[in-house]
Amino acid sequence: MNSSDSSTYKNLHKRTCVFLLIVSLFVGKLFAVISVKDTFIISSKKYIVGSITTSGNKKTKERIILRELTFKINDSISIKELYQQIARSEQNLLNTSLFNFSKITFSSSIKGDTLFFDVNVTERWYLWPNPEFEIQDRNFNTWWETKDLYRINYGLFLTAYNVRGRNETAVLKFRKGYTELIGFGYKIPYLNKKQTLGANFSIAQLRNNEVAFSTQNNKLVFIRDYKNYLKSDLECKLGFTYRKGIYTRHIIDLIYTKKQINDSILKLNPDYFGNEHQNAEYISLQYRFKYDERDSKIFPLKGIYYELYLCKDGLNILKNENTDNLSVDGIVKKYWQPFKRFSIGSSVRVRFRQLNSKGYFFNQALGYSDFIRGYEYYVIDGQTFSIFKTNFNYQLVSPKVVQIPFKKLNQFTKIPYAIYLSAHADAGFVQDRIFYTTNNLTNKPIYGIGAGISLVTYYDFVLRFDYSMNHLKEHGCFVHFTAPF
Repeated sequence: MNSSDSSTYKNLHKRTCVFLLIVSLFVGKLFAVISVKDTFIISSKKYIVGSITTSGNKKTKERIILRELTFKINDSISIKELYQQIARSEQNLLNTSLFNFSKITFSSSIKGDTLFFDVNVTERWYLWPNPEFEIQDRNFNTWWETKDLYRINYGLFLTAYNVRGRNETAVLKFRKGYTELIGFGYKIPYLNKKQTLGANFSIAQLRNNEVAFSTQNNKLVFIRDYKNYLKSDLECKLGFTYRKGIYTRHIIDLIYTKKQINDSILKLNPDYFGNEHQNAEYISLQYRFKYDERDSKIFPLKGIYYELYLCKDGLNILKNENTDNLSVDGIVKKYWQPFKRFSIGSSVRVRFRQLNSKGYFFNQALGYSDFIRGYEYYVIDGQTFSIFKTNFNYQLVSPKVVQIPFKKLNQFTKIPYAIYLSAHADAGFVQDRIFYTTNNLTNKPIYGIGAGISLVTYYDFVLRFDYSMNHLKEHGCFVHFTAPF
């Protein structure tokens, strides 16, 4: 790319980022206006929180439940605040993924100036010996193109949630198939009495007989060897969290990574790790700040979420450390309900990455964990990208509960579900200064539009069918198992 083209692409990317930022600010302003317009004063009288009792928590410690409430004993609260805080606290409890249902009720003293609360929860089933049978492809739609049964993982994940009743999680993984895996992880959300400090540890070993060694025309190019492992990965992670309030988290992770590829991959792509390296061994330091005030983490309709992510791969500590990259990633998501049954969601994400190790492996952008709808079949690699998504939802079937006659298994007696119709519009830009010559979706604006239907049900399960069209005028139906964003 000559200097003139490079300058054009940079200016275009800057204009795209500015446009997305303006749209995001407009959305926030609109939400603020709607919120102010809908508020009203019921009563200014204050009541005292006299006591809070819990019920239904056969395993969960009471302090884990109290941690998620927006009020505590001796707080003063008005009637207007009361119902808002009850609704918010019930959502907070569900967002822990410890409970299927939560219900907060209250009574008052004879004088009517003191409130007594009861928090009733229905606990989930916490021990899951999960036989695993999953598709390895980037999404279901790319797998359905080939229906290649070789790209299937099978094994056993033994997951124990809410260990010791303290919201701790232990995971033991053993998997064969496309990506062989053996690993163990343990998460302790609260180490201290104030329940502000947490920690986690994990270790995993992975191996593959098939590897994507290049991207051509925005499609991954694979090599497969049934007899030999082409790539192996070892990752050890130690992390710490700090959660002072309910909605804010600070996360720091220290990660050791060692990746190695077979000679055959190195011959096909000497720049897989950069500079003809056959392995990449490095220590990463990651920092993540999260603010999450959404009503639901699974399918949010109201609230706000934003995140800042910083990552330095390569700290120049190891003797053979040959990686030196820096990433900065910012995400803002906004959800609101201007009318009953209608909701709107929008998000902006911008990532900047400085690659001093100019390897193909480190150049991933869109099409992996994040993508523009309508481009499910493509990957768009690059160092820097910006993406804007918006969703308009109509609640076709409001949340309902089906009763199941499992008298001895309280965790499975009620099945909640809801159905939503939606329309969406996405836009983005990926800048690639290294491998752009073989991929024509980089360094230009792209967009997708469409409509869909979503089923939200038991144990955080989402089934989504989208019909989307991209700027190439390609269109089709796509299946997803997560919320739109």
